[in-house]
Amino acid sequence: MKKILIVLLISLTLTGCIISKKQNDNKIRFYLSDKYYHTGEFVKVDNKSLEKLNKENFILFTYNPYCNLPISCEKIFEEFMKKYNIDFVSIPFSNFKETSYYDNVKYAPSVMIIKEGEVIDYLDANDDKDLQKYQDAKEFEKWLDNYVYFGK
Repeated sequence: MKKILIVLLISLTLTGCIISKKQNDNKIRFYLSDKYYHTGEFVKVDNKSLEKLNKENFILFTYNPYCNLPISCEKIFEEFMKKYNIDFVSIPFSNFKETSYYDNVKYAPSVMIIKEGEVIDYLDANDDKDLQKYQDAKEFEKWLDNYVYFGK
C-alpha cells in the first residue's frame, strides 16, 4: 500500500511539473488580476477610472476612431481574448493622453502590459518591428506569452 501511495505521489508531482512547464520556459511571467480572466471582452474605461487601476495587473488597449491597417488590430486582439477568455481594459486615445501612461506610450493603437501601474512592455504603432503583432493573432499571442499567464 505504501509503495502504491509513493508511486502515486511521484506521478502527481511529475505531472504537475510537466503541466506547469507548458507555459513556463524560464520566462518571467505574471498573472493578471483575477477579474481579467473572464469572458474575453473589452472593458471600457475613462482616464480617471484607468488611473484607479494602479494596483492591478492587466492588458490595456488604447485606440483611435479609425484604423489604417489592412486587418483591424481590434479583431486580432479579440481573437486572442476570446481564445483565452482574457478581458482587456480599453480606452480611446483622446482620453489615454490624459493619463500617466501617456508618458511611456505616444501612439495608438497600442496594447500595453501593465503590472501594478507600471508599463512592462507595449506595442509601438510607430515601429515596423511590431506590425506583425498587430496583424497576426499568433504573433500577438507569442509576444504576450513572454509576460502573461493565459489562464489560472
